[in-house]
Amino acid sequence: MSSSESERSHAQTAARVHLDLLAGLLTATPSHTAASIADHCISLYTQYIFGAVPICHESRLRETANRFFILPSGADDLADRHARIWRCFAADTEREQVEILRSLTLLTALCADVAYVVPDSLLPDRHLIAPLFLRASRQTLRVYEDYDIEHPNSSSLSIRMLLSSAIQQATGKQEVAFHILNEAGLMAMQMRLYDESSLAGKEPTEENILRNAFWQLYVCDKTALVMKTRPVTIHEPLFEGELTLKDHSQNSVPLFVHGQEQSDAGLEYQLLERFHVIRRLWALAARVIQAMVSNYRTAPDPNSKTETSPDSIAQVSEVYFELITLTNDSPVWVRSPVDPSSGLPHGADQRLLEILQRQRTTYLLNLHSIKVFVLNAAIQCGMTEAIGLSAEPLTLATRQIELAQDFLNVLESVSFLHLQVEGEHCAEKIRHVGSVLLKLAHSGLNEAVKSQANRCAMRLIDMLVRLDSKASDVLGQ
Repeated sequence: MSSSESERSHAQTAARVHLDLLAGLLTATPSHTAASIADHCISLYTQYIFGAVPICHESRLRETANRFFILPSGADDLADRHARIWRCFAADTEREQVEILRSLTLLTALCADVAYVVPDSLLPDRHLIAPLFLRASRQTLRVYEDYDIEHPNSSSLSIRMLLSSAIQQATGKQEVAFHILNEAGLMAMQMRLYDESSLAGKEPTEENILRNAFWQLYVCDKTALVMKTRPVTIHEPLFEGELTLKDHSQNSVPLFVHGQEQSDAGLEYQLLERFHVIRRLWALAARVIQAMVSNYRTAPDPNSKTETSPDSIAQVSEVYFELITLTNDSPVWVRSPVDPSSGLPHGADQRLLEILQRQRTTYLLNLHSIKVFVLNAAIQCGMTEAIGLSAEPLTLATRQIELAQDFLNVLESVSFLHLQVEGEHCAEKIRHVGSVLLKLAHSGLNEAVKSQANRCAMRLIDMLVRLDSKASDVLGQ
């Protein structure tokens, strides 16, 4: 098959997938147009997900929605509609065609992720449309997947992160989701995105999204190291050089578009600053736990009761002190979500304030879950002295319950809607904290401790049930 025939075949396959998606949406939600659904999903993404995952450009998403989902009012004839869709996939070169397919795959992946994550109150037909978008996105990606692996760009990373999130949310099973996420990590490593020079000469929007995508993948892998959920790909010892990527670009461009330039610039800067505070939390937590595990593994007999060496304790304590300095130095925006010096106008509309509140929730959930994970690692590695605690079981159990209670208090004090849009990432943290409590509840400690641990664990299970989490049935396994 010649190159032109191959390109035409790819375009035809992608067009058929898209026509199936449009037909499915029409059947599932006859009272809504495909364009209105896509537009609503983009709006929900910017309001509830953008701050945690700043990896898409809003205006480009809307351009893609206009191209593929808006049909002329006069196109009543089915053949006319099909002809217009076929024209949407027309391209002169393979590269141009791949860019067209990438834009559509990104939009459908985003719509799938949003539809699986947000509650019914925000998207009533989400259970009907989510599988349609997910299937369309995965099928379209397969059309150009080989090229995408050989020539990755920012969309390659963003698509896989969104698909991974959607699949995990849809099934509660992690293997496929993690495989797709690791593909994005391998691409980022292949592109050497940890090196600032790798972004030299990139178009400003592409540079910004690549930068944000790398940092988001970095956070995902540090979280995996802390929670021990999967093997990681983005890890400093694997870099061919130093980690030199900066938090912000010198050619920063807005990814967020609402028509109020000053307001949006201030909002986006705040979102990115807060995102990097969360990133530093996970990076430090991973360093602390890695130091503990390293000392545990190099001990003459990790299973013995011999005391940990003073040098090992000092090494872990030094890193732990960095972590507690960051965790105790609570940012102003945790107390007041809107920083008066941010550039946001006084009385900024409720939608902007909601975005900032949403990210505050993310910070608090991460902060308090990290405290539980670090303490649990210290206990498992026999390094409690390094974090200022005795090894006395009752003392440690009491502290574990206290930290779990703090985590519970956050869950019960923030907006439940925010917990819902955190999705399985929040549920996984709840499951891990709940597992710690259930272990205490079935330990040989006194009845008061076991009873309190069990009560806290049951409250966490109730929260998972309320969140309708796919992880709720595996708590404690």
